[in-house]
Amino acid sequence: MIGLIGLLRFKWTWLIVGVVVLFVSVIAFAGAHPAAPVQVSGTISDYEEFTRNNVYDHNELTISGDSNKYTLDKTSFHPALPESLLKDGKVDIWIDSGSTTVIAIQLYDENDANPIKYTTDHYDNPASERSDTQNAGIVGSVIGVLLIGVFGLMFFLGRRGRPAAAAMAGGLPGQLPMQVAGTPAAPGSSVGVSPDGKWYWDGAQWQKVSDDGHWRWNGTQWVELGVVYSARGAPPPPAG
Repeated sequence: MIGLIGLLRFKWTWLIVGVVVLFVSVIAFAGAHPAAPVQVSGTISDYEEFTRNNVYDHNELTISGDSNKYTLDKTSFHPALPESLLKDGKVDIWIDSGSTTVIAIQLYDENDANPIKYTTDHYDNPASERSDTQNAGIVGSVIGVLLIGVFGLMFFLGRRGRPAAAAMAGGLPGQLPMQVAGTPAAPGSSVGVSPDGKWYWDGAQWQKVSDDGHWRWNGTQWVELGVVYSARGAPPPPAG
């Protein structure tokens, strides 16, 4: 999580994530369709519950002689599903055509009698699956557009702030902000900023950092600083 938050400092992260979210959402919207129940019958081989971060996620059902793992959200069924299913018990399930998602299930007692059917909204009202998928696609598309918009804003502000940052540091892009005497390379040193944040150690010498802390001089031009840490093993930075 910390690494992901760090990546958000880079404007290109917002663009890439936004494009991916927008693409997936458009595909989901375009492919939305009503539920088409397909019945599968057999006996229960295994029934497992899965959590994510200690929160319920889904269940997986395996039927004897069937290599598929059928997934279901037990919270979406009515009446409520029992916590456990009878192993080797008779079962009928209805999955959405082309998937392994269970949208209805019928359970029996120990004598394979007295069936009880549990259904979901997508089984009761097949058209609701299309509308739900389309709504999710719309929300995802909006989020994708907003992420791309954040990239555009960061790109615009970065283009405006770059000359200003360079000027504050004592020069313009393409001009050395100030002459810094070469510093002997320190064996085993790591690149990073000085304790006061005014200088950047590139492994060979100290380079100037803009006053706003967003840009560093690489000896030829101003480049975006990005995520950096304190320099280690470097000689003391220039005074001032």
